Amino acid sequence: MKRKEEMAQPAAQAAEGRYTKEQFLKSRQRPGREKDVLSVVLEENKTYTIAEAETAMQAFLKMEAK
Repeated sequence: MKRKEEMAQPAAQAAEGRYTKEQFLKSRQRPGREKDVLSVVLEENKTYTIAEAETAMQAFLKMEAK
């Protein structure tokens, strides 16, 4: 029998929501500059939570220019 924590985990993931690159780019919640960065860092045909997209965007912005 699974523990309560293991059973609750999928429900928590579903509540958080996962979105495609296209959905992030169409969102009205992000200004144009952020959408530009997300268009570079997010991959097609992959889904991301808001936190994952934010982390990818911040990592890109902190990269040192070559």
